[in-house]
Amino acid sequence: MAEIEVKVNGRSYRLACEDGEEDHLLQLVEHIDNHAKNLAKSAPRASDAQLMLMAGLMVGDELSDALDRVEEFEVGARAQARAEQSTGTAAQAVLESAAKRIEELAGRIRSA
Repeated sequence: MAEIEVKVNGRSYRLACEDGEEDHLLQLVEHIDNHAKNLAKSAPRASDAQLMLMAGLMVGDELSDALDRVEEFEVGARAQARAEQSTGTAAQAVLESAAKRIEELAGRIRSA
């Protein structure tokens, strides 16, 4: 287990994480720190706890939006897959019908 020291809005915090996850944790902290700093500028009287809560809500809102977009893409991908499957099935039926007609015509030619 690794430990790293991070700063959010100028305050230091010591955090533990799995070995190898340090860089990822630092990126997450940087994202939260950016929100906290921007919030501190617009709400200079907010406490650290309030800033952290608001920053957390902003990150949660970003995550919610991202999950909504992922769901939209998944729904679209499933619809496209169904359409492609339906098109493929229809094309296969047309080809089978054409093959059957060709066989019938070939049979008539042989009989003639």
